[in-house]
Amino acid sequence: MRGKELIIALSISLGIAVAILSLPDILEPIAHKILLVLGIYWPLAIFIIGIVHGLKPDEHTWPITVSYGIMQRNMKGAIVSTSVFAGALTLVWASLSALTGQLLSFFQNYNLDPIVDVIVGLTMIGVALIFIIKGKDKVVDKDNNPDYKLIWIHGLAAAFGGDFIVILLLTIALSTLISVNVTFLIGLLFGIGSWIAQSIVVLLIYKGLVKGVKANFQILAKAGRLSLLFLGIFMIGLGILSSLTG
Repeated sequence: MRGKELIIALSISLGIAVAILSLPDILEPIAHKILLVLGIYWPLAIFIIGIVHGLKPDEHTWPITVSYGIMQRNMKGAIVSTSVFAGALTLVWASLSALTGQLLSFFQNYNLDPIVDVIVGLTMIGVALIFIIKGKDKVVDKDNNPDYKLIWIHGLAAAFGGDFIVILLLTIALSTLISVNVTFLIGLLFGIGSWIAQSIVVLLIYKGLVKGVKANFQILAKAGRLSLLFLGIFMIGLGILSSLTG
C-alpha cells in the first residue's frame, strides 16, 4: 500500500504547489474593490474578502488544511482539524487588527513573506515527522487528539503570513468610519469568512478522495502526513527563493 500512499501524497502536494505558484497575489486589489463597492456595509465586505482569502491557495489556507483534513477518520474530523487551524488564524487576526496602526509601519518596511514561508515550512515538516514517527492511528481517536494541538500551533505561526498586511490595511482604511473599540471585528470577520471557505474546499476534496481513490482511512492518513512533509519542504524552498530574488 505504500505506493498508493506515496502517489496520493505526491499528487496532492504537486497540485497544491502548482496552485500556489500559478495564482498571483490577488487579495489586496480584490479587497480594495470590494470595500469600495460595499462602503458602509463594511462587515459584509470584510466577510466576503475573508471568503476570497480562504479560497486563494497560499501558506495559510486550504493547501494546508487539506493535508490535515485527509488525516482524519471522517468528514467531521476534517472539519474539526480545519476549524482548529483556521480558528488559530482568526484569533491572531482579530487580536492584531485591534492594534491597527501600531504595527503597520513594521509590516510595511519589512518583507516578511520569505521568513514566514520558511517558518511555516519548518512547522509543517516538524508536525509531519511527529505524525510519521508515531505512526499510530490513535492520534485521531475521539479521546486522544494531540494532532489538534499541533495544528493549533501551526495556525498561530501561519497567521503572520503576507495576507496579514491586508488586514492591517483594511483596518487603517476603516479606522475613520468605525470606532477603535470594534476594529477587532475586521480580523474576526475576515477569519470567519476564510474559515468557512476553507471548510468547504476541505470537505469537497476529502469527499472526492474517499470516493474517487477508494482508499481506506489508514492510507489517506499516511498520505496526508506525507503531503504535509512534502509541502513543508516546498514552502521552505519558496521562502528561500523569494528572499534571494527579492
